[in-house]
Amino acid sequence: MYLRLGVFIAALFCEVNRLDPEAKYFLARFVQCFGTADPAGLGVKALAKQFGLSDRQVTKSLNALVECGVMTFLDAVEGRGRPKRCYRLQEDFHKKLNKAAELPPTHHGVAVGNLLRHENRKAAQTSEKTEKRKLDVAALADMRGKRQPGQLSVVNRLLLSVLLCRADRTGVVRDLGSSVLCKVTGLSKEGLKHRVQRLIDQGLIRAYVPGATSSVLFAKMKSVYFLNLNHPELSDEGSATSVLVCVTGDPFPDRVPDVLHAYRFYSETVLPKGSPNVYGRSPCAPLLGAFEGQFPSFFRLLQTMLEKYTAGFLSKHWSDLGLQPFKRWIDAKEWRELIGKDFRPQKPLLPPDADHLKKIDDQYVMLGDAICDWAFELAVWIKDLLCQASDASDASFGTMDFAIIPQPMELGYYRFALLALPRDSDHPRGCLVIEPYAGPQYFSRESDIPLEDRYRYSLLTRPGSNAKSA
Repeated sequence: MYLRLGVFIAALFCEVNRLDPEAKYFLARFVQCFGTADPAGLGVKALAKQFGLSDRQVTKSLNALVECGVMTFLDAVEGRGRPKRCYRLQEDFHKKLNKAAELPPTHHGVAVGNLLRHENRKAAQTSEKTEKRKLDVAALADMRGKRQPGQLSVVNRLLLSVLLCRADRTGVVRDLGSSVLCKVTGLSKEGLKHRVQRLIDQGLIRAYVPGATSSVLFAKMKSVYFLNLNHPELSDEGSATSVLVCVTGDPFPDRVPDVLHAYRFYSETVLPKGSPNVYGRSPCAPLLGAFEGQFPSFFRLLQTMLEKYTAGFLSKHWSDLGLQPFKRWIDAKEWRELIGKDFRPQKPLLPPDADHLKKIDDQYVMLGDAICDWAFELAVWIKDLLCQASDASDASFGTMDFAIIPQPMELGYYRFALLALPRDSDHPRGCLVIEPYAGPQYFSRESDIPLEDRYRYSLLTRPGSNAKSA
């Protein structure tokens, strides 16, 4: 079973030239169902029924796979009549999959398998048609909302499966560039953009932050996808992760980390010309000059990077947050080195002289240290707000892994939303919403939060919104 899963994931990620997305979906389903064995005696109609595709889609896919050298066939003569055609993987491609089957394990293998088996959902929907006629108008409207997952096309299922294979425990994908996604799915760049927007509109992707290049970064940072593991397509119970939403009620809480001043300063650069000055020009650390002249796309990505480091502090050092400075940096060197790998050395602030190279190194260290300090401050601030505003025990937060969903930059930190995944699989999950003057609100699952509030909290991106605005 482990080998089949490995080969199946290898089939999802293999690159085959001139193969369109539908044929790639068929290939993944073929390997998923049969491994590398021959499905003896299965013709086009049988394969179409088993995979939930049309006869035309199966015929077209088989022809393309044979032409690309991925599959071959033989005609088996059984008595009178037309010989039965049996398809199998080409020996060379079979070896290629086995060689590539040692990919890193996925956290969501079961969800990926279920996502591709959409024919089961189609059959269930067909059998329910008679029952639907008996429902009243309100229940029918509710069912339409629940039927939304069934509207996923096979191509979108393929793309989502690839993303899901590389998602972390909380559903965040950080290491898949658009060029790789296009190669493994057969999508064009425009096609990929359209499909991502469609998955956002359907609530399967919470938020999307495009990648960016910058003189400040060592390499191009890949796009970041925040998948909605609580979506019915990916979770039968709709509660794969816990959700924590905190609305501070005031853009200027009493205790504001320096990094928030930085966001407020630079958020003005991404607001439309002529917009009111929302935050003013609060004092920023001198090292913020390293970011002068960067494009707005860089600051969206910088926000996501800082929140990734912050979520790491919350996940791994919850009990250390807020301690005295001499106690808090237990793994300071490790974190500073990790963060430093993302950022290039910057030009020295002072004029060059004999110690020019040393000044560059010092400036680089100072920038890395400042970013590390910002992430730590933000983590302490979030911990304080959560612990003060909720009656959940500090110990329960300390047993979770966190991810922070990016908010629109122009809001600063008027609110934030975290995904929390207990490390204990038996730990109860739910949703906690903290708003000023209203007290904590508890929900057993995310779908119980009113849809409009989910948009307001940025748990979902409103359909029709430009994905780049995440």
